[in-house]
Amino acid sequence: MDFFNEFFIKPMTMSGVQGYNLVNTLVFIVLLVIACGIIYYVLRNKVEFNFNFTLAMLPYILFGISMRVIMHQIEAGLLVIDGLVKTANPMQLGFWFFTPGIWILTFALVIVGLLLGGVLKKLELRRTLYFGIIVMIIPILFNFYFFNNWAVFLATLALILVVSYGLCYLINRFTKYKILNDKTNFFIVLGQGFDGIASAIAIAFFSFSEQHVFSNMLMDISPALFASIKLLIALLICWSLDDYLKDQPKKKNIVGFVKIIIAILGLATGLASLFKLGII
Repeated sequence: MDFFNEFFIKPMTMSGVQGYNLVNTLVFIVLLVIACGIIYYVLRNKVEFNFNFTLAMLPYILFGISMRVIMHQIEAGLLVIDGLVKTANPMQLGFWFFTPGIWILTFALVIVGLLLGGVLKKLELRRTLYFGIIVMIIPILFNFYFFNNWAVFLATLALILVVSYGLCYLINRFTKYKILNDKTNFFIVLGQGFDGIASAIAIAFFSFSEQHVFSNMLMDISPALFASIKLLIALLICWSLDDYLKDQPKKKNIVGFVKIIIAILGLATGLASLFKLGII
């Protein structure tokens, strides 16, 4: 119990304790891999994991990060909501605003969205997308209402879009690798662009701190190095998966699933950093 309390409960309940450590990071990674394996096994013959599916998932990502940013404002003393505090108790509301509760809630909403889209028979992604938009609209507007620095938010957003698409365009235009032939690749690069650039700006210029263990190591060396490595890794991942697909065309769906998971992880962490820039 002391071990569990030290590495899992304290990071979830105590504001002065770093949210992620080596132990809970590794455990979350293992749980994520297991969960992804189960999801793919269940949906592999029912869903085509492609660009359109990624688009349908975007509102759920925005819902999750909006809820997490609300909790960040409460932690920072910028916002007070009665009864909403950091807790490891899933019976209390605050649990569902903080990792891992917020992502459990988001995952549950994705399941509901897929069911509403008819995944048990023939999936209609528009229904899944529309339900996602409905669940995200209130928390995202709530965050926008409390934005104090739209200039930094919009400038960072523009920079990320330009850099991410610019890299993809240049590679697609001037090399043999046609990265944009699969539009999901752009979401991978964009996700890592959000995570790298927004986090780097937040830490370099606005005294933010990095909670993830491995990212923090790179940030200590240089925020610019962190952003560059994130983008480089994204490009290498896209190339590696597409190169693998050339020899294994029957694995298209599982490769698409892996791409979507990578894109979601980048977008979830990066968009949270971007939103936090808006409330400084």
